[in-house]
Amino acid sequence: MRIFKQKSESGSALICVLCTILILSVIAGNVLFNCITRYNAASGQVRGWKESLYAAEAGGDLAYAEIRKTVFDPTHAFSGWNNTGAGYSNSPAAFGRDNLMTTAAVDVFYHDSSGNPWYRIRAKGVAPVLGLTRVTMDDRVDSGTRGDSLLRKIDFKYDHFIAAYGPNGDNTGKAIVPVLRPQIARRVELIAAPVTPFGDTAIRALTSFYGPGSAASVDSYNSKNGPYYFCADNPSDPHYSDSHSGSVALGNGDFDLGGVIWGNVSTNGGNVTAGSSIHGTIDNNVPFTIPPYVMPSNLPLPSPSLTRITGNVALTPSTAGSSISPVVYSVSSFSGNLTINQVGTAQTYVAIHVTGDITGSIDVKPNVHVKIYFDGNVSVKARDIVNESGIAGNLQFYGISPTDPAATQSIDIASPGNFSATFYAPSADFHINGNPDVTGGDCLQDILRKRQRQLAF
Repeated sequence: MRIFKQKSESGSALICVLCTILILSVIAGNVLFNCITRYNAASGQVRGWKESLYAAEAGGDLAYAEIRKTVFDPTHAFSGWNNTGAGYSNSPAAFGRDNLMTTAAVDVFYHDSSGNPWYRIRAKGVAPVLGLTRVTMDDRVDSGTRGDSLLRKIDFKYDHFIAAYGPNGDNTGKAIVPVLRPQIARRVELIAAPVTPFGDTAIRALTSFYGPGSAASVDSYNSKNGPYYFCADNPSDPHYSDSHSGSVALGNGDFDLGGVIWGNVSTNGGNVTAGSSIHGTIDNNVPFTIPPYVMPSNLPLPSPSLTRITGNVALTPSTAGSSISPVVYSVSSFSGNLTINQVGTAQTYVAIHVTGDITGSIDVKPNVHVKIYFDGNVSVKARDIVNESGIAGNLQFYGISPTDPAATQSIDIASPGNFSATFYAPSADFHINGNPDVTGGDCLQDILRKRQRQLAF
């Protein structure tokens, strides 16, 4: 009889267990690696990418606040900033729990025809990058894919922007500049454009609007296309799209239409309804305010060569001036006939401060840009306002608000004649009688119009 000894299988089981553990470990390691990668990207790189944009926008806000001071508080504008000669820049400012950094540079790159500066703001925001110093996730580049890790360019050791484009982004001064720690830097560029007193409406009044007359209308045109002509009712006209911006805004509900408005109408509590006389949208819930107007404080000193306008006065400034630095005159009375001539062939800029009333006439020659600031009232005929260029922006009237709230200011324009000019007088009552054609823009307290033919803005 034979006895067979049973072989042990415990070794095979151990090998199977070890292989299972190995496979599970590989899977777990791969999952852990992906989790770490995604956590690293999400918690460090994505957060830094977003926070650097927040920091850049914060720098833009700081710069814009200084630009606003150039209008409301010129003495303290850009106080503490570095004057680079071509503009201003600030020192790096740190803020936030993650120690974000922002810098900004501001320069004037353009002046419009009214002399208003346009500012360019270039702001940079920097956020630290926490976690592993590597970029993974998605590095694919083909005709239809651009990986997100390539989009988020991270400065691990060197500033890649300066290396690729230079410090100002103009391909000048390229250099390898090391960074103190891994970071993400993003840049934004903003344009701060001036908002003119007239806003986006042709006529803006605070308390009441009576007009235009039943035979009149309000429309618009683009002065770059030549002299004004009526085309608001002709869709086939090439300038038809420019003719429906004759909008009217009223800060109260006292609105009396009368004629036709080729534009939008807004009131604050009015009951204007749609009809065939308004060719635009109507909104009776648009409140707004117009602050009192004060004499600008940033004008050059007035020339002593003209102090009164009586009789016939032909004015040829000693220099042509500029949009930001016009030739300034201060006169105590304006009851005569003023003609303002161009200086040679240069665009000529003049500002006149009338401390009393205006009852005389003015003739502005082509290529002459005039701003008239008046403390008193205006009482003239439409034919007394002669703007030979036909461009309303070349003859602008600004009513200085009375310091006494109980005082009244008035602008009275009667027939005969037509005129091209703009009026900004938020404390004045504006009256037009007769049937003059008006090309310009108005921002006033009360508007009363009777029997006008056409108002184009």
